[in-house]
Amino acid sequence: MKGLYVHIPFCVNRCGYCGFYSEAGQAELTERYFDCLIRDLLSLNEKKYDTLYIGGGTPSHVPPFLLAKFLDKISDIHFKESTIEANPESLSDEFLSVVKDFGFTRLSMGCQSTDDGVLRLLGRAHSCADVFRAYDMARKKCADADINLDMIYDIPSADNARAKKTLSDIISLAPEHVSAYSYSFDTGYLADREPHEDSLYLTVKHSLQNAGYHKYEISNFAVRGHESLHNINYWMMGDYDGIGASAWSMANCDGKRILRGKASDISGYMDDPESFVSEEVTEGIQRICEDVVFGLRMLDGVDISGLNNKYGENIRDVLKGPLEHLEKEGLTRWNGEKLCLTEKGELLLDSVQEYLWGFLP
Repeated sequence: MKGLYVHIPFCVNRCGYCGFYSEAGQAELTERYFDCLIRDLLSLNEKKYDTLYIGGGTPSHVPPFLLAKFLDKISDIHFKESTIEANPESLSDEFLSVVKDFGFTRLSMGCQSTDDGVLRLLGRAHSCADVFRAYDMARKKCADADINLDMIYDIPSADNARAKKTLSDIISLAPEHVSAYSYSFDTGYLADREPHEDSLYLTVKHSLQNAGYHKYEISNFAVRGHESLHNINYWMMGDYDGIGASAWSMANCDGKRILRGKASDISGYMDDPESFVSEEVTEGIQRICEDVVFGLRMLDGVDISGLNNKYGENIRDVLKGPLEHLEKEGLTRWNGEKLCLTEKGELLLDSVQEYLWGFLP
């Protein structure tokens, strides 16, 4: 499987907690940026992709005619799945017309919360009413597309009752997919506030499962058959091309994994959109460890026998020490030849990953 990722770095405003590259405003650069995206795309000279993901930033914030102009350049590619992100405050009939006309199969909306106080705390530009308005518009206009709703829980100084209400609201809307993320302090936003002592992780997990959602990845739930193929390809370390500012591409070839990145800001990218500014090469045990670390995010686990065939190595021997330790600590279990997280391991995934990275020479 191979994916195409397109980064649209424009937003109404910049949310302090968000770790993805974006810029508020910059309207005067938008048309030039899309011209650069098209140059970047054409330089790939690739016509075979399985999935498309247009993210940001906020794709629904840019003029719809520019999206349509770009999409026209890939209209002859037959994607198994195509996803575009949107935020409730900027979802418009014109944007949804582009989504429908191109035939997007997924619309991913950044809900995050249905509590106006929490939305203000996070710096979001929409209200609770906007979430329901946007969802209703999307359902009516793009009836054949799946909808994903994002939510964040364990937000510092936001009591759990608010997150539980958001969860209940999302379930009542019945989207095909829910992405539920525990709040991250990666950007330092709200770092001066106390984190939640009791995570809502298990409440979120069990509530969504009881509502009929299949938990297939550490933060993702879907009605069966509606999982995100594009993101699964990431977690399974498949190939993908990324275009746009701060976008990354990855290719597995000749026993190596090559990760290449575009310029991390708009102006740097537009100076030379076809070039990469950084490259990382992974091989040997590091590549094997990457497959295990990212594969453990999948609730079905890592197919160790498949990795044995892939690398011509006995992975249980290569990672004997750390795998035995994780099992002894009750963080992983074996399901046949698949290495899976236990529920304890799900709660402590960051620690599991850090431990495995620490094993590398």
